[in-house]
Amino acid sequence: MTKSNSIFISGGKAAERALVSDCLDWCIQKLLPRFRTLDIKIRIKPMDDMGCCTKLDDKGRQFKIHIKQGMSLYDIISTLCHEMVHLKQYARQELRWCNRYHNNMWKKSVYNDCPYDSQPWEKEAYRLEKRLAIEFFTSTSNI
Repeated sequence: MTKSNSIFISGGKAAERALVSDCLDWCIQKLLPRFRTLDIKIRIKPMDDMGCCTKLDDKGRQFKIHIKQGMSLYDIISTLCHEMVHLKQYARQELRWCNRYHNNMWKKSVYNDCPYDSQPWEKEAYRLEKRLAIEFFTSTSNI
C-alpha cells in the first residue's frame, strides 16, 4: 500500500479552501513529486503578513502554513506558491536550523543576521512564486 501525504485546510471561505487545496496538490506534484509522507496543515485566517510556513519536526515532514484571509485570487495563489517553495526547502533540507550556530543554514552555508531581502531562501521563493502561480493558472482549467 502506498502512503499519501496528509493535508488539512481550515479557516477562510469555502472558495478559498478549494482554491488552496487545488494549488497545494499542484505545488506538491511540481516541487516534491516523490514525497509521500508530508503532513501539511494550512490555516486561512486574518493576519498582517500574507503568509508563513513553519517546519514542525526535525525530519522535515510536518508543516504548518498560514495564508491571509480575504486576498485576491492571484495573491492567494502566489503566496501559497511562495510558502510551498519554503516547504520544499525544509523538506529537502536545503534550509535548516543550525543549533551549533543558532542560525539558519542554506545548503552548506550559515547565515547570521542576514537582512530579509538578502536571504537566499527568500530570494528563491520570490523568484519562483510568480512563475509557479502563472503556471498553475495556465495549467488548471477549472479556474
